[in-house]
Amino acid sequence: MRPLAPAGTGPAGGGRPVRPGLVAFDLDGTLTRGPSCLESIAAANGFAERMAVWETSRTEAEIRAARTGVWPILTGLAPDRITGPLADIPLAPGVFEGLGALRAAGVPVVIVSLTFTLTVSWFAERFGVDDFIGTRPHGRGFRHVFPWTKPVLLAKHAAGLGVAMADVVAVGDSVGDVPMLRAVGRSVFVGPTLPDGLAPTWHLPGASIAAITALLLPDHDHQTVTSGT
Repeated sequence: MRPLAPAGTGPAGGGRPVRPGLVAFDLDGTLTRGPSCLESIAAANGFAERMAVWETSRTEAEIRAARTGVWPILTGLAPDRITGPLADIPLAPGVFEGLGALRAAGVPVVIVSLTFTLTVSWFAERFGVDDFIGTRPHGRGFRHVFPWTKPVLLAKHAAGLGVAMADVVAVGDSVGDVPMLRAVGRSVFVGPTLPDGLAPTWHLPGASIAAITALLLPDHDHQTVTSGT
């Protein structure tokens, strides 16, 4: 397991950590650590087989078609048929402590997810996070979030806060997060295996959100943290 050094100039950097201007978290697999939002809802509502096919979508056309297919099903469900499965998804360890520490330190947080804001907003409210980016209805279609548009939308959000992308920390777990992780000043990858070509600031498989947050805040008593803690 790779230890994490104090946040600053990077894993080899010393001195006190530099407070981030903004921290962006992926949702599925990062703030949660179980099945995705849509997989959980599908399993509880009888369309898991169709969802399994949709989850294999990779091209823009395939992703658009999958979202167009699942949206009428979601909007046809009673609210408790959505929120019940979401509440059962395992959370990342230390998620409330970590996000609470960022909030107490005055560091803005945003959730950046490929999935629908219908589900992202539920977790944002649960976590006490004010800002989130996800796929949402727009006109007769959707304002889509794709892996390659995550950094574009994050940059726009950061600019609205007066924060440069060099001062943003992003946390993700999958290949879909790679464009966002490459676009920011510092990055944390919590997935088990690094995608080809990705060299994040820190690779911390399964790390708790509290441990990650502690590395980013200058007023914490920093200790060496290993993955999976």
